[in-house]
Amino acid sequence: MNKSAIRAFGIALFLIGALLALADRFDMNIGLPAVNSSTDKDVEALQKKLEMANKELASFKKQATQQTATKDSQDVDTPNETHEVDKETDTPSDKTTMTLQIYSGITPYIVAQKLEDGGIIENSVEMELLLANAKYARSLQIGAYEVNSSMSLEEIAKLITGKKQ
Repeated sequence: MNKSAIRAFGIALFLIGALLALADRFDMNIGLPAVNSSTDKDVEALQKKLEMANKELASFKKQATQQTATKDSQDVDTPNETHEVDKETDTPSDKTTMTLQIYSGITPYIVAQKLEDGGIIENSVEMELLLANAKYARSLQIGAYEVNSSMSLEEIAKLITGKKQ
């Protein structure tokens, strides 16, 4: 083989490598067999977590109703005794407000965790799944947002992604 043929072959390999790297970087399909994207796997994993959390929540609610039923039956049996029960007030007038900071590179997981930690939402997995939805994916807008617990998940998502209300 002569020197120019080897050089041309090397340049061709370099160009093919660069093309594949760019296609991978910008998520372009150039006819190669596609593997399920990691986002699909993440969404499936989050949906499984949500199902497990909902089942766990249902079992907690069932236990709570059983406990209140036993307490009520005890109250009926012994009317002379007074039972002090701490009740959490969860009325619409008790709304929690916080400022949510969205910065460059923040993930839907971190946003959902911040909202749950701030007492704005009860289940961060639902919010994470909503933000992973194609409608809101990769649309988080940098800034500070005033959110409160009376807002729905959809309203919060529209606010922090800049979508029309």
